[in-house]
Amino acid sequence: MYAPENLGSHLQPMDDIQLIRLWVERQSSRSKRFSWQAANSFRMFVAKPLAEVTLTDVQTFAAAMRARQAGSRFYKQTLLALKSLFAFGQQTRILPATIPLQEWPVRQRSKPSKRLRFKVSWSLCICLSFFLGRMTPKLWGQTISPEISEPPKRTPLVGAINSPDGRENNIERDRVKAFLDTIATAEGTASPDGYRTQYTGTTFVSFSDHPREMRCGQRYGKKLCSDAAGRYQFLSTTWDRFAKKFSLTDFSPQNQDLVAVELIREKGALEDIEAGRLESAVRKLAYIWPSFRRFGGSVESSMPKLEQMYLQNLGIYRPGLVVSN
Repeated sequence: MYAPENLGSHLQPMDDIQLIRLWVERQSSRSKRFSWQAANSFRMFVAKPLAEVTLTDVQTFAAAMRARQAGSRFYKQTLLALKSLFAFGQQTRILPATIPLQEWPVRQRSKPSKRLRFKVSWSLCICLSFFLGRMTPKLWGQTISPEISEPPKRTPLVGAINSPDGRENNIERDRVKAFLDTIATAEGTASPDGYRTQYTGTTFVSFSDHPREMRCGQRYGKKLCSDAAGRYQFLSTTWDRFAKKFSLTDFSPQNQDLVAVELIREKGALEDIEAGRLESAVRKLAYIWPSFRRFGGSVESSMPKLEQMYLQNLGIYRPGLVVSN
């Protein structure tokens, strides 16, 4: 890695991971983790060196966030973080000044419209009416009927993928299992050691935790480093988020399956998979698993191969089932 005092004198041939680390170190302690996740998500999405990124790539990434209905604050913070990264890269002469930063796509915060204010006021009126309606029986000395349905229980993890099921025709479960197998096939982790596989194909020993080991290999003629591991090649930052959310204590194959399904659910693709809408699911997840674009460089060109892989995997669980796109 080049010393900071030497940066900026001329164009520096620095690895993307090194650039991101150098930039993250200059962020506040509260924003370092978010900055690292934003930069790596973008890098995995574009699937090419940052020096070759164009404004169109950035706009496509922004459109993908809008398509998955990312929150306004998350959307804006992510794009501002990436703008900061490219500004830093250009200022230090590590990246070429090919992207006009003044045209960076950042959603502007607009003032609440009259229609929005009306909706908020109307919602408050409805809530007040509901509250008064519930309180009226108590005010008149009456008791509220016990025939009130229980609150809906939280949808459990689709984790018991391989567990027995009372329904003989659980097509949805089989489609999910086949899709997970397709991810593994595309990622190159469909072997018996897939749950132990790290980036570059090496394997780790213990399932006690995500291995968190940075591995480097050649890609696009440049060195690329990643700590992706497991059958679904989770980055440690992604794994930590779900491990904390669901109190997972190890990196076992079962938990890897759980997190993969929850990640698919989070991106709004689980219903597509259960319904057999393969292409719709792939499009929503292509920026999570860039290997979906490896068979031709795009989702469109890769779909025939992916569908063939999926049908082959599905045939193991459900022979003769047809996929509808």
